[in-house]
Amino acid sequence: MIYGFMDINFNIASSKMNEAGSYLFIPQIELDEYEGVSFLAATLAWNNSSLCSFEEAVRSYEFSLKQVYMNLLSKDGREVMDGIMELKEGPSSYQFCIRLSPTITIARNMLDHTSEMCYSARDCANINTVWASLIIEECSRLGLTYFCVAPGSRSSPLAVAASTHPLITCIACFDERSLAFHAVGYARGSHNPAVVITSSGTAASNLLPAVVEASQDFVPLLLLTADRPPELQDAGANQSINQVNHFGSFVRFFFSLPAATDQVPARVLLTTIDSAVHWATSSPRGPVHINCPFREPLENSPSIWMPSCLKGLGFWMSSAEPFTKYIQVRHSHACNDTHGRMAEVLNVVRRAKNGLLLIGAMHTEDDIWAALLLSKHLSWPTIPDILSGLRLRKLLTFSELEQEFIFVDHLDHALLSDSVRDWLQADVIIQVGSRITSKRISQMLEKCSPCSYIMVDSHQCRHDPSHIVTHRIESTVVEFASCLLKATSPNKNSKWSSFLQILNMMVAWEISFQISTHYSLTEPQAARTISEVLSSKSALFVGNSMAIRDLDMYGHNWSECIHSFSASMLDSELPFHWLRVAGNRGASGIDGLLSTAVGFAVGCNKQVLCVIGDVSFLHDTNGLAILYQRKSRKPMTIVVINNQGGAIFSLLPIAERTDPSILNQYFYTSHNVSICGLCKAHGVKHSLVQTKREFQDALLASQYDEIDCVIEVKSSIDANATFHSIIRKFASQASNHAFSILSRLSVQDSSSHEGFICKISRMECSRFRIPLCTPPTLNLVDHECTKLYREGYILSLYLEDGSVGLGEVKLWKVFFFFPLHPLIFSVNLLCNKHT
Repeated sequence: MIYGFMDINFNIASSKMNEAGSYLFIPQIELDEYEGVSFLAATLAWNNSSLCSFEEAVRSYEFSLKQVYMNLLSKDGREVMDGIMELKEGPSSYQFCIRLSPTITIARNMLDHTSEMCYSARDCANINTVWASLIIEECSRLGLTYFCVAPGSRSSPLAVAASTHPLITCIACFDERSLAFHAVGYARGSHNPAVVITSSGTAASNLLPAVVEASQDFVPLLLLTADRPPELQDAGANQSINQVNHFGSFVRFFFSLPAATDQVPARVLLTTIDSAVHWATSSPRGPVHINCPFREPLENSPSIWMPSCLKGLGFWMSSAEPFTKYIQVRHSHACNDTHGRMAEVLNVVRRAKNGLLLIGAMHTEDDIWAALLLSKHLSWPTIPDILSGLRLRKLLTFSELEQEFIFVDHLDHALLSDSVRDWLQADVIIQVGSRITSKRISQMLEKCSPCSYIMVDSHQCRHDPSHIVTHRIESTVVEFASCLLKATSPNKNSKWSSFLQILNMMVAWEISFQISTHYSLTEPQAARTISEVLSSKSALFVGNSMAIRDLDMYGHNWSECIHSFSASMLDSELPFHWLRVAGNRGASGIDGLLSTAVGFAVGCNKQVLCVIGDVSFLHDTNGLAILYQRKSRKPMTIVVINNQGGAIFSLLPIAERTDPSILNQYFYTSHNVSICGLCKAHGVKHSLVQTKREFQDALLASQYDEIDCVIEVKSSIDANATFHSIIRKFASQASNHAFSILSRLSVQDSSSHEGFICKISRMECSRFRIPLCTPPTLNLVDHECTKLYREGYILSLYLEDGSVGLGEVKLWKVFFFFPLHPLIFSVNLLCNKHT
């Protein structure tokens, strides 16, 4: 292991660390035996630009290294070793320690031969402490260094061992449910399991909602639940319940340890931890549960124990490796299996005429790379889900790159048209990643059956609610894409692709128009503003119910102007800036979302923006206690869409057939809780916004603030339902109109820019000026004007077939770089190149 402390100068005289020097300790401790002598070695890195001299760095380094021997003292202060001597001659075993500062220590357990004197110097230790220390140390060696600790007496040995381990970070919360969801968020962000420690009884039961979410969405967790010993079970003992198989089938592995005792080899602990973590991190990933009974005394009080239980741990204690190493040997032979089932899949892809590529949740840059390469290679219309990271992509604007991908972002609203739904019939569908958010798209996929449906995911579980998958590939996205790129040259149907691309464009324009021209701050406007403000260096955690659906339907991807291709590749190495997006879509509950978002921010080490509804926020207000701790993470922004109830029910059929009073009480669960008051009680900054400009300003300010902030967006259930209805109505009309034109015209290959064989008979342009009652919210206003107007130009295009198109022409007062390719392509939709 390597630990570096840049720009730290350790002052020997005052024992203080000052930011003066620029040298680097690399305490990669090596202990070697040569001819009966033990050698201890470490490394110091230094450069000429350092503010301190080399001699000063060496003296500080020597002082730190010498403290190894200062810490090798017995209980009564007698020095065990004089100078350099063989460690095996020490009369007892100690915690080997090198101290780099008064507060930073690196320690490793080192034992001599398992003699009965092994821990005689530590007469305050008991077997509970030994077992807990071994469990925590093995977790650390496996890379599990983030612990979520709930208060409790029975779990004291585990909590103390974790909190005093020098390589482990602990966070605590009084609510086990919020704490467990926080662990889920950390694992989502870091791709590494978090460890949850609880006491016995209902403390363990409170973990169940988070365990269910982790199990359903393949998130690794390690649960260490303290328990009463067997003699207290089923005997009416306080805070004692049956914790054996407590989480049932929702955990990948369960083991109940014996109560801590020196009559059982301690190796049992290490191999159990190793096995559990292997189950948690192997496909299908998920939570694992180890039950840990402890007898009293639970504190670190003296109790005699026999060190014979440590037999066989000598090699483990003298190293930094886990006891059992699990090694997976994988043979990738799928692409060479030309006569097997993979060959059948490749042939299906080659013969596809109307192919669709769906991209579900993506978690790593490698997955994004593979999905993009797959989209480019297939040249199929590609539907990115909000959790894919590509739905809110920031395109580096090169026309040659833009033409290589056919993203269909607004298929959900295009499917509002009956004509489009009847026409859209894919013959081959490939889905990479987990489930899709849009219900309309899921219904469309079911309607396409029977067709060839190829589902690709790294686990073997069935994700096929419509029962239409014909080929299930257990593979990573990278492996599958590599196989297809090597083995297939798919057919390219330009007409199919162009139809979907144009439909998507027309619906996108209509959605943008409706959102931008609405006078008030709506929930779709909030979703769009959030997607525009976020940078690729940020991350997004999106709540369930309406929050994820609005971002999926109305989120906006946009282009960044880059002057050269080489500059963009140096900046990102991807043709798109993708945005890390996460959400709890395993069980899709509204519980624990705030706590999960805070954990996600710790795990991914990015500035996270969280978007949730008011009911979700109220459901997890204890997450504010975790947020307030601000441990090991960057500042967060939490956007709460407050419509004073569960707005999603207003968009469901039940709203049309149920009495409003019943809806309010039993479905909307209307409330008047003060979000501001809750934030104030927890010491969290709060901002209330009610206009587009206020919301945009608050979001921009939060990107640069160094504190957490909750932004409350005021809305109402009725107004939200009305505006969603308006958007759906006009999107459906746009989709119908586009399909009507497309069905009468012959579409050629869009890459040739030939467009439609239809001429414009005439073109008219007229100016308009409309008086406004209030200032526009997204434009600069001259406050000295007594009257406010919206003005511009309307362009009317009359085609030879009688169709008429109307659109507003916006005149920009400042020069800026704008990608011309979309504009040229749009004009070609209505006229040929000779007009």
